[in-house]
Amino acid sequence: MLRRRLQRIERQSASRHRSRWTKAADWSLLLSMPIALLLSLFLDANISRTSSENLADLRLGRNDRGTPLKATILRKDPNRTPWTFGSPLATVQLRQRTIEHGWPFSSWNTLPPLQLITVPLVDPSVTIDLTQPSAGARLATLRSETGVDLTNALDVLLLTLEADRQQAWVENLTRQETRTSRAWSATLATAVATWFLLFLISVLLIRTSQALHFLAAGWRRQRVIGKLKAGRCPFCNYDLSGVRYPKKCSECGRKIWG
Repeated sequence: MLRRRLQRIERQSASRHRSRWTKAADWSLLLSMPIALLLSLFLDANISRTSSENLADLRLGRNDRGTPLKATILRKDPNRTPWTFGSPLATVQLRQRTIEHGWPFSSWNTLPPLQLITVPLVDPSVTIDLTQPSAGARLATLRSETGVDLTNALDVLLLTLEADRQQAWVENLTRQETRTSRAWSATLATAVATWFLLFLISVLLIRTSQALHFLAAGWRRQRVIGKLKAGRCPFCNYDLSGVRYPKKCSECGRKIWG
């Protein structure tokens, strides 16, 4: 009974006489799905974008030579705010970098530790990240070359941030922890978008191949008709002008009519 029902469905199915081009499009829709999933995972692992955000601007200086190092947090535009130190030394930017993985949607984000980028006024081309282990050696080089002493600048900046009640920034700068967040919904959205693009590209290629095939078949058909009108075999170009409707070529034996 099941076999008879399946045979009846097959006889009444509208897709029984579908062309090979339509079947190729159906298979492309099916096969592009796992390829899109694997491609989205590959993009998550190998494509990343890095952006940087300036969280706060600080200034380092001394009231006079020989006095302790001090820091202030700028509340307004740094270019329009005057210095409050008698001996200004450097500007500091508190930065947060964000690394986004995946394309076109960000599937997981990485937040590295905060950065304290110090730019001495005597040489603005020099940038020193006070949170890096190499900061001490670079500060010593800066002191020997320019005479600017920024020793203990990191501690002074931390105390300034604590006094401003920015405990979250202080903990981040102290612990130097990297935070990662994962969004599987973005991976799924990437897979769906990639699936659509792959299917669209495959359909365009299939339809282009179909059009080229029809053009080539039409050209071959016109070539065969032209040779038949000239009384020659369309395959071996043998002269068949003496036979009105040849069923096959007497030279190569290939069928011509019927």
